[in-house]
Amino acid sequence: MAGKKDNVVVAVIGDLTPNQAAELQKQIVVAKSKYAPHGRGTIATGTRENVGVLIQSNSTANKRIARHA
Repeated sequence: MAGKKDNVVVAVIGDLTPNQAAELQKQIVVAKSKYAPHGRGTIATGTRENVGVLIQSNSTANKRIARHA
């Protein structure tokens, strides 16, 4: 057994253009599919002023990363 799968990753990355944020979001979904194909997650992009809301809420800006995505 390689190890217990009980770790998570949370990241907030600032100073991005909308295009950079979209590309980074796309790449995170690809990496999630590779490393945790059966895992679940949520990803959100937005403005710096809304970072607290994005982290704490289940707003429409959030995108669920479903199992087998």
